[in-house]
Amino acid sequence: MSNQGEFSTRRGSIDQRERCSICSGALLAAIELPALPLTDTFCLTPVQEAFKQPELFRSAAALSIVDQRLLYCQACGHGQLQNLIAPEQLYGSHYCFRSSASATARKGTDFFMAVLDEVASDRRFRCALDLGCNDLYLLGRLASRAELRVGIDPVWGGREDERADKSILLFGKNVDAVDLNALPEKPDLIVCRHTLEHLVEPRQVVESLMNSAADDALFIFEVPGFDGLLERLRFDQVFHQHAQYFTLASFLRLLDGVGGRYLLHRYNYHDWGAMAVVFARGKTAAQPEARRWLPAEIQSRYRLFQAQMRLSKEALDLHTDGIVYGYGAAQMLPVLGYHLGTDFGELVAVLDDDPAKDGLGYWNLPVKVMHSSHVGDLAQSTVLITAVDNVQGIMQKLLSQRPRHIIYPLSII
Repeated sequence: MSNQGEFSTRRGSIDQRERCSICSGALLAAIELPALPLTDTFCLTPVQEAFKQPELFRSAAALSIVDQRLLYCQACGHGQLQNLIAPEQLYGSHYCFRSSASATARKGTDFFMAVLDEVASDRRFRCALDLGCNDLYLLGRLASRAELRVGIDPVWGGREDERADKSILLFGKNVDAVDLNALPEKPDLIVCRHTLEHLVEPRQVVESLMNSAADDALFIFEVPGFDGLLERLRFDQVFHQHAQYFTLASFLRLLDGVGGRYLLHRYNYHDWGAMAVVFARGKTAAQPEARRWLPAEIQSRYRLFQAQMRLSKEALDLHTDGIVYGYGAAQMLPVLGYHLGTDFGELVAVLDDDPAKDGLGYWNLPVKVMHSSHVGDLAQSTVLITAVDNVQGIMQKLLSQRPRHIIYPLSII
């Protein structure tokens, strides 16, 4: 893995893992992802200028690719990355994803709140703690459910005073840098939505939260489910920011290890195959059946995904002599391009409905983002859906505009 060595030598920023983060078991190589590009790479400077002026970009931008490998633990069913890039290079104020700005994330929060209502519809909490609070959207939804609300997220580092809702106690730090025992109230509701998969040591973090929580605390954790990823052949959702890939089996093993009592789990397949697990302190009397995948099954499904990507690229190549647009300026576009085998240089632009993205680019892709209003008629165009997680809304709009061809690179919606 040559790029990994170069990156590590130059930056001291890659940690290689060889044992399972959940059960410390041995890990097998499931998928090889050489030269996997970084995501979250929006920029204003054209890509050609980006590499001439690397000081304009965070340190991780000095290299556009890092060799990666997805590992799998047969003992507990957990997946994780081998090469972990230092969190300070992946996150911070430059980290672009914001829950309130994403329609998918807002709908996902509705799902999360429905799970809370299912287990505690009438309960008002003394203190709600959100690990990975992002732009405080979920904590805002909890305003009527908790007397005190606390958020932890390093994206707020040095910017805590910029929050609009001053009633939220906010820590712009990693969770291990926060003294949870010094909070004004022991949290009796701990929520964590799409954050645990980013952490290098998830078991230690969950154990620390349980030790700092009130005796009657309720925990609701939501993660992108590895089971759903495998069922839906969504290997484009394996990327550098997601260090951990939880199956139901590995999450139950995590609870066993930290003294957690399983209560229920629910799936939201239309938001990263999300899996929400509700638990409390204490030992579980009985756990649900949980599938453990064989490495051969994972590899077989990855081959199907690769074949799907090849066919989509061949279909795209048939129409590159005409006008071709992408639709949806997704943060994950570099990884989609990686699997399709294109840098999207054949596109006139990637169209997007968000005015804030108009004129942006990607520092590791030679393609510009254009607001969809700038293109009045798509009748003579081919459109590749590039924000594949928003396919339903994009497809509805495109069908009303009737472009000549619509290419969707995946088979399962």
